[in-house]
Amino acid sequence: MLDIFELNIIRRAFFVVSLIAPIAPVFGIFLLLRRYSFFADTLAHVGFLAFALSLFFKINSLLVLILLSIAVSLSVEQLRSKEKLPAEGSLSFFLYAGVALSVLFITFSGNTGSIMSILFGSLSTVTKEDTFLIILGALFCGVFFIKYHKKLLNLCIDEELARAGGINTSLIKIFFAVTVALSISISIKTMGAFLIGSLMIIPPLSAMQICRTLKTTAIVSVVFAFVSAYAGIFLSFYSGIPLGAAISTILIVLFTVSFIIQSLSSK
Repeated sequence: MLDIFELNIIRRAFFVVSLIAPIAPVFGIFLLLRRYSFFADTLAHVGFLAFALSLFFKINSLLVLILLSIAVSLSVEQLRSKEKLPAEGSLSFFLYAGVALSVLFITFSGNTGSIMSILFGSLSTVTKEDTFLIILGALFCGVFFIKYHKKLLNLCIDEELARAGGINTSLIKIFFAVTVALSISISIKTMGAFLIGSLMIIPPLSAMQICRTLKTTAIVSVVFAFVSAYAGIFLSFYSGIPLGAAISTILIVLFTVSFIIQSLSSK
């Protein structure tokens, strides 16, 4: 089994998921606290559009993904803050627009062979150039979390109280929107556009079944993300299942076990 580590794509996959696993579920917790989990799905579908644009214009897909995701993320946050559109309405608009335009650009690009890897992830789609961008994105996300996690937590719990306490909530929301966009962008190539939300949302949901504090929830959700990511690579390699689907399958198993444990302990 260890022979797979002789392959560059496997070593790169393990390195990339090691960067993604501690980031995605942590920001997923804050999305859940803000009741904004649909945000991850919207940006994921925008990611599909970014890949379609990269195929059409023949440019680096991850760079397009990062820039487009940040632009849409900031647009959604501004529309929500200024109450020009309901949060669900703006998210739905960008989600469906992303899918529709993706199909348009992929059709005209004449390259439909890579759609499966775009939608559901792949072991081989992350290039050396992508790895460099993923490292930079992960560092930015990590620095933001270390510096602003307490203010972000106050914002998620009670925005009005956070503002009264002197926190610049508008700035924190902008930083959070950009960071979530980054965390999703650097994860999509491994998880796929349709399944990246599972790595952000399912680990925290699983951890919430068996944890009683936010700190332990964060720790356990990161552990679940690591376990599912590493096990998913092996499952994907030996079964041929797309990487995102393999990781999501492990996550579903972990959630089911956590739910059963919680149900039994509450009796």
